[in-house]
This record gives sequence, C-alpha cells and structure tokens, in this order.
Amino acid sequence: MLQQIIQAIRALFQSIFGSAPSPRINAEPPLEKPQDASELDPIPNDTLLVIERLEEVIDQAAALKPVETLDSSPEVPVTKPSGRYAWCLDNGHGKLTAGKRSPLFDDGVTRFFEYAFNRDIVQRIARSLTQHGIEHLVVVPEEEIGDFLEGRVARANDWASQLPKCFVSVHANAGPVPDDTRDWSMASGAETWYYHTSVSGRKLAAVFQKHICEKTGFRNRGIKSQATKQFFVLQKTLMPAILTENGFYNNKTEVLFLMSEEGRQKIADAHVAAILEIEQNGL
Repeated sequence: MLQQIIQAIRALFQSIFGSAPSPRINAEPPLEKPQDASELDPIPNDTLLVIERLEEVIDQAAALKPVETLDSSPEVPVTKPSGRYAWCLDNGHGKLTAGKRSPLFDDGVTRFFEYAFNRDIVQRIARSLTQHGIEHLVVVPEEEIGDFLEGRVARANDWASQLPKCFVSVHANAGPVPDDTRDWSMASGAETWYYHTSVSGRKLAAVFQKHICEKTGFRNRGIKSQATKQFFVLQKTLMPAILTENGFYNNKTEVLFLMSEEGRQKIADAHVAAILEIEQNGL
C-alpha cells in the first residue's frame, strides 16, 4: 500500500513538472599527445620550422627577453640555490610504453629499449649536475610506468623552487622504414624540438642542439617546432621546454653508438655542457 502511494505521488509530480532530465556529460575531445618525433606524421614544409644555422638563432635570441615569467617564490623563505635555473630532467617513456624499441639484431635476442636509454642518460646528467651544484629534478625515476604524460607535466610544474625552471626531455628517435621487407631505417642524426611561440625555448633548443652535434658527431637535423600537434610535454609545461632526439635507434649503425658506454657518456656530456652554458649566460 505504501509503495502504491509513493508511486502515485511521483506520477503527480511528473505530470506537473515533467520528467527530470538525465545528467549529461560534456566529454572533451581527447588531447593530442604526440610524445616525440617518431610519432609525427609527415609534415608539409610550410608547417615545420627547421633552423640549420644555429649561430644565427643564438645571436637573435640573445637580443630578446624570455617570454615566460615564473613566480616560483616559496611561502617560507629558504636558502637560495647557487645556480641560475632549476632543471627538470624528463626521461621520456616508461617500460610499459608500447613500442619504442629497435628491431631485433641478427642474434635474435639483442634489442635497444628507449626507456632504458633515456633513464641512463638522465641519470648521467643528474650526477654531473650534482657535482656542479646545479639544482635539478629527475621527473620520472620509476621504470614500471607507461606514457604518464600528464603526470610528467604536473611534477615539473608543481616542483617548488626559488629559481626559474627549465624542462629538458631526453629521447632517441625512430625513422621511417622504406618498405615492408626492411626492419631498419636509413634516418640518422640529432634534432631538438621546442614550443613554437617560446623565444627562450627556441634559444634553449639551439644551445642543446649545438653541443649534442659537436660532442657526438651526429648529423645536424636542426632545431624544430610546429604550430599543430606539438608534443604534450612542450605544450603543457609552464617553463622554457625542449625535447632532444639523440640519434635513431632503428638505424642499425647509429643504434650501436646509442648502446655503447662511450656514446651514452658523450650524449650526457653534451646535455651538461649546454646546461652549463645556459647557467653562465642565461636565456
């Protein structure tokens, strides 16, 4: 009897006010998340900025002030670090990221994994920066992790420092394979990406590209940016940000350099040399 009364009351309210609308969820379109240069489709020349003459970039950028301003003052005063910048060192990708590995070598066992390479380079950079007394953060020390793009950006943006921050994401590249019968690419060299409206990011990229090519002997593919489908970590970090592509791991010759102790140390040393130059001269 009570249930019938409740149903009658509900019917009366619906006849007066109408049925309650069902809640709507305004789903936002998924974010474009290219992670590095290996995930980009071929891009028309008019949408890609490639700068080969790095000395001109440095001269031009030196005359301009950075467009980013950061208020990184903590609520409680602490001892100010001795350096000029605080460096967010991002070791792109994790062990759970699909792909990001070379084809198998002829022995059927050996393979290059980008997540391990990125972490090794970043750890080498971090050890050197510690010796130089330069403030830094290893953004993703974990290995058992996937893309974690939002988390990377949040960790860098939320890191409290008295100093203005810079973001450096370390990667190795993968090139196109000419046909279905070949596992290895002919692409080679190094390139450095920056966000297309960032003046200080442009100069940051030029300094890193210069040192990487000088120390490794990589072919200079230039510094690059594009207005659309820009890398997520360059879009969302609230600081000058770059992404370095240090050779091609699906180039059968170049990958041997990336796997060697000498090659990895040269790549790490190049990043450190770029950081030290920027620490000395500023952006």
